[in-house]
Amino acid sequence: MESGRVQKLSIDQMNENKRVIVIGAGASGYFAAIRIKELCPTAEVVIMEKTGKTLAKLRISGGGRCNVTHDVTGNAQLLEHYPRGKNFLKKVFYRWGVPETRDWFEKNGVELKVEEDGRIFPVSDSSETVAQLLEWRAKKLGVELMLNSSVVTIVPMPKDGFYRWQINTNTSGSEMATDVVMAMGGFPKLSQYNMVASLGIEIVTPVPSLFTFNINETTLHDLHGVAVADAKVKLVGYPESYNGPLMVTHWGISGPAVLKTSAWAARWLNEKAYVNTVLVSWVNLSEEELRQQLNENIRSNPKKMISNLGLDGVPKRLWDFILSRAQTPVSKQSADLSKYEFNKIVENMIRMPFEVDGKTTFKEEFVTAGGISLTSVDSNTMAIKSQQGLYATGEVLDIDGVTGGFNFQAAWSTAAILAEAIAKQ
Repeated sequence: MESGRVQKLSIDQMNENKRVIVIGAGASGYFAAIRIKELCPTAEVVIMEKTGKTLAKLRISGGGRCNVTHDVTGNAQLLEHYPRGKNFLKKVFYRWGVPETRDWFEKNGVELKVEEDGRIFPVSDSSETVAQLLEWRAKKLGVELMLNSSVVTIVPMPKDGFYRWQINTNTSGSEMATDVVMAMGGFPKLSQYNMVASLGIEIVTPVPSLFTFNINETTLHDLHGVAVADAKVKLVGYPESYNGPLMVTHWGISGPAVLKTSAWAARWLNEKAYVNTVLVSWVNLSEEELRQQLNENIRSNPKKMISNLGLDGVPKRLWDFILSRAQTPVSKQSADLSKYEFNKIVENMIRMPFEVDGKTTFKEEFVTAGGISLTSVDSNTMAIKSQQGLYATGEVLDIDGVTGGFNFQAAWSTAAILAEAIAKQ
């Protein structure tokens, strides 16, 4: 095919000559490649991956179980789990949401199960089940995989030629493509988006999301491993609070309640250099409800030592810690508690303050708030508005969800939408 000449091809000829390069062998990249081949079998599809591994993050996600998606009753509820990208995803989820995701995986042999908290995992409880399906399906459909191929530049070609893009790598030279899918995941540094920004695409400065809170208090660290099922976390100065399971770690506090807080307050915490006061309610009760429960316990057990009184859902080690924080003698009988001591216990149950001094981010949960600005992307096709034949999917976009399968759902959905667009163009 001579360069510099307009090629007049039929739609069938175009599809036969279509060559799509997907940059990134993660969840969204693999799913995009598979769906393109399912919808347009004659297209040549190539996945280029800078490392020697595929689906690395998927394999370690969810503690090695892969939280595929979440069992929500409708898109309105689903959208509430995205701190960034909610409005953009409305159209996307309408066309490919949780039901379509579950249906695709189960039709392709991965049986799924819903856990009590709504998270959906493979019945095998192994992320390898999901990874192997994606790898097998891509190979069966004829998707080519190029490992250790780091893309250096994406160069637009003259508009009168058939191939619209030239992909230059650090190892395998140059590859030509009619369409390019950017599925390289999120980056922690703005400079890592230079290749994308050079194409005139707006980038929202990335900051970490989904991280735990470091608290330099040894008495708290001594409780490591203690967990409560429904705590509430509130950052002083931030308007919202978030509830869910919470666990004490060797370095501070973790669990869904903390991860939700870090996701929604990601930019706010970044501006404060991750130093702030956090108030922890160990039970998700109002102050009035807590007072009623404690008073009822005391009336029912007046001769019990306060250390043996406790509260439903509060482990004994944590209860002793609360009493210590409230400066209440553990040997006192419940009926002998003074009003001051009672109030101090209540205060430390529902507003125990800790000084946050930094964060800890785990590779399996690492998500960025930031990336390709959604104003640059067509939500109907996932195409970059300013560049014909260039698409984006997954975490490279300024979309992120809380923990629980929501980030994977955004990856599956955005990949499915762009695959349909590429097949139909």
